[in-house]
Amino acid sequence: MYAREVDGKKLTLVVSGLLWNRSLVMRDQETQSLWSHILGEAKQGPLKNKRLQQIPSVMTDWESWQKQHADTTVAVLSRTSKEYTRHFYKRLDDFVLGMVVEGKAKAWPLDVLHKTPARNDAFFGQPALVTFDRESVTARLFDRRLNERTLTFHWKDGKLRDDQTGTTWNALTGKAVAGTLAGQHLVPLPAIISFRKVWQQFHPESEIVSSK
Repeated sequence: MYAREVDGKKLTLVVSGLLWNRSLVMRDQETQSLWSHILGEAKQGPLKNKRLQQIPSVMTDWESWQKQHADTTVAVLSRTSKEYTRHFYKRLDDFVLGMVVEGKAKAWPLDVLHKTPARNDAFFGQPALVTFDRESVTARLFDRRLNERTLTFHWKDGKLRDDQTGTTWNALTGKAVAGTLAGQHLVPLPAIISFRKVWQQFHPESEIVSSK
């Protein structure tokens, strides 16, 4: 997900009908520039080399989303040839959760996250928490810093807790649900779910986290 404002002007982005590296290319109606949906970058046209600001988002199933956001609104789109369900991720090693900071990329394969559903990590000097909900096949990325303190996390008795206060957290939303920090939220970081091959094609120098 991206913000569609560039240099103070709002863009209207549509499907161009073109592919680049077998991936969707967008076109903005204002300048006719062509944009890579994976990179969020204009590759051709008046806005070439401009980048859209990535917004934190989550890919999950409807059941899990509705439980957390009962009053949500829904965009009803035309159906494609395939249903998008949990079964889409039956081969977890085909997918990664990827993040890009100042041109540097890092990715966490979903099969690695399935084995370790709470990973204390860091990227570009920023402490990060990567969570994975096995039931809904949902991966999230959060900043581990809260109130000028860096937290570390682990699973205990089926619950996500931080080592510093013992607070229990919702791994899907980053909200503290019980304990000293109850009611507070971890800041979500912008990351996308991608096919592993596609991610490596667009980010050939990306760090790929292993299970070690």
